[in-house]
Amino acid sequence: MARVHDVSRNSLPPAAGGSINGMRVLMAFVLLVIGVAAVVGIAMAFSSGQWQVALLIGLISAAFFSRVGC
Repeated sequence: MARVHDVSRNSLPPAAGGSINGMRVLMAFVLLVIGVAAVVGIAMAFSSGQWQVALLIGLISAAFFSRVGC
């Protein structure tokens, strides 16, 4: 009787390489650093009385993250 699924014993399952890709982890870390830097930049600009700079940083970072999300 023939086998329905001929799977050799030496082949690895589809997820055997791992679902964590180093490049994606690095990109997520870079996005996290950019996000933290944007929040800190907004807070520092606003606390020093430069609300125009804080608004500019906020708009640029919002545009960046909306582009990354799409």
